[in-house]
Amino acid sequence: MSRILVAAIAFVAICLVLVSAAPAPAPPTQILDARTAIEKIIAAYNRIPGPSVVHPWEVATLIDPNTFVAHF
Repeated sequence: MSRILVAAIAFVAICLVLVSAAPAPAPPTQILDARTAIEKIIAAYNRIPGPSVVHPWEVATLIDPNTFVAHF
């Protein structure tokens, strides 16, 4: 009796692992035009609570990948 119980518990555990490892169904694809995409991004940003962080202005630098050497 205990062998059957252990085998049943092992079977159920394997089934649960396989079900949880299954990929989730893909969400339906929706192609948006640029204006709608930007409006959705701004709307999502506006839903974030709290004040916005304003960083000070800084000069952008250009790195030439042909002459760049990383010193570690």
